[in-house]
Amino acid sequence: MKSIMPSFPAPWSLRGKGYILIYKFKRDFVEQHGNVPDFLQGHYDGGFGSVMLVDYHESDVGPYGELLFIPGKFDCRGKKLNTISRIYVSSQESVVNGRANWGIPKQQAEFDFKQLGTREERIRVTLGGTPVVEFVIRSGVIPFPVSTRLLPFPLVQRHEGKNFYTTFSGSGTGRLAKIKSLEVQSGLFPDISLCKPIAAIRVEPFAITFPKALIEDDQRRLD
Repeated sequence: MKSIMPSFPAPWSLRGKGYILIYKFKRDFVEQHGNVPDFLQGHYDGGFGSVMLVDYHESDVGPYGELLFIPGKFDCRGKKLNTISRIYVSSQESVVNGRANWGIPKQQAEFDFKQLGTREERIRVTLGGTPVVEFVIRSGVIPFPVSTRLLPFPLVQRHEGKNFYTTFSGSGTGRLAKIKSLEVQSGLFPDISLCKPIAAIRVEPFAITFPKALIEDDQRRLD
C-alpha cells in the first residue's frame, strides 16, 4: 500500500543557521540562467536577488537543508515581487508541503555541511550523487543584527494553475562572510560563479516564519 505523506499546513516556524548571499543580477544572466517560470518571463525588473543556503535544525517537518535561488524583482500585475525559481531541500516532507503551502518548486537533494575550522565551512549539495554546488565559506567575527525588514522578499509562485503570494520574515545574528571557493553544475543550478555577490552573510542563530499564503486561481500570463 502506498503511504500518504503527512500534511503540515502553514504557518511554519524554522530555526537554524545559514548563509545569505545578496546579488544584483544582470538581465541577461537572469534570462539565460535564472530558471524563470513561464508566467514571469519577460517581466524581470531588476532589484536585489539572493542565494540562501540554510541548515534548519528545527522546522514543522523536522531538520533539513535548503539551497534556493531568487533572481530579483518581477513586475507582477503592478507589484514588484520576487520568486524562488530553483530550490533544493533534503526532506521529502519539505518538498511536498512546500509545494502545497506556498507553491514553491522544491526538489529533494542531499546536503553535507562540514565544519573545516572555527570560521570556515564546506557545503555540498548533490542530486542522486551528481554535484549541484559546493561552497567553501569563511565567516567574520563581528556580530550584527539581521532582519528581513531591511530587505524583504515578497514572493509570488505558481503551482498547479494557482498563484501563491507569501512574505516570509526572518531575523538573526549575522557576520560578514567570504566565498573561498565555489563550484556549480550549471544544468542543475544557476551558475552564480559567473557573478560577484554584493554581500555574503553568515546568520547564526537564524529564525524564520513562513505564514499562510494568499492563493488565487489564475492561469493567465502576465502580458
